[in-house]
Amino acid sequence: MNRVVRFAVSFQFLLACAGVPAQAPPTQPPARVQTAAVVQAEFAPLHWAPGTVASREDARVAAEIGGRVVEIAEVGSAVRKGEPLARLDDAEFRLRERQARADLSRIQAQLDLVRKQEERYLTLVRDGVISGAQLDQVIAERRMREQDLDAARVALEQARLRLRQAQVRAPFDGIVVERLVEQGEYLALGAPVARLVNTGALEVRTRAPVTLAGRLRPGDGVTLRVAGRSSAHRLDVVVPVGDEASRQLELRFALTPDQAAKTGLAVGAAVQVGVPSDEPRRALAVPRDALVMRKEGTHVMRVAEGDVAQRVPVDTGAAAGDLVEVRGALRAGDRLVVRGSERLQSGQRVSVADGGTPAAVAATARPRP
Repeated sequence: MNRVVRFAVSFQFLLACAGVPAQAPPTQPPARVQTAAVVQAEFAPLHWAPGTVASREDARVAAEIGGRVVEIAEVGSAVRKGEPLARLDDAEFRLRERQARADLSRIQAQLDLVRKQEERYLTLVRDGVISGAQLDQVIAERRMREQDLDAARVALEQARLRLRQAQVRAPFDGIVVERLVEQGEYLALGAPVARLVNTGALEVRTRAPVTLAGRLRPGDGVTLRVAGRSSAHRLDVVVPVGDEASRQLELRFALTPDQAAKTGLAVGAAVQVGVPSDEPRRALAVPRDALVMRKEGTHVMRVAEGDVAQRVPVDTGAAAGDLVEVRGALRAGDRLVVRGSERLQSGQRVSVADGGTPAAVAATARPRP
């Protein structure tokens, strides 16, 4: 019995010494990724300048008449075009309007009487009872009464206009950001009532050296940078006159409500604007999502032959929309991982979910004649 036990133990020892491998763990499945291609894009050297977000509709709304303020909108309240911002005491204007209506009714009655008198005089002249001179006098009086009636109508319209002007109305949709007068104060003719700003009509205003006046045109591309994120835009206004003191000219471009919401920009926000300062050059570009930034540097994950991830260090340059200029061991057409690269290791097999989506080319400058 002892021999059998010793044999079994010896057999197990020999198997262990022979290095018979245990069952291998299952192979890790390929990582699913999305890709985009390296492209050639145009990048122009940029002159960076500070800019400010402003509203295209920003007004200190003034009163057209003078009077005591009885109502005024609260700061922060939203008003629609045509709605009242403030109301002045209109008691005097209502009295004037009533007086004008009474004058109009009186003159209308006088004119009706003269017209009837003219009809009677016409009959009497035909019958030879009175002379034509008397008829001429009645006709002249009727014409004067007609002129008086026109003047009374104008006076009534003026009274009604003053009554309407007692309410200072919003010239556009906006937010009341400042009250320039308070309830109970007397408002002089033409004095501002409140500052009204349309927060849905935003634009960026910046300045560039006057030496770029011959190069910049409406429609040229510019880059807006906010909190480290960049976006591409087109110039709407290039004021071709430089300031004598600063030697700079003003540039403007619009922000859609969606763009303002995505960037969190509001009126008065400070931004950086990149303005093309030279002719564009062609360079390799990759989507911004392809860049993996680490402490040791920036790299991209290229899908090499056999669908294997390969780490490629790169240096970044200018940006044009969602594309970023890169310098490194890349060629146009290389497939780069844009989704799923966070935990991807060099040498790991991948499964491309989209078959390689080419990146869109974003131009930063319009070709010049």
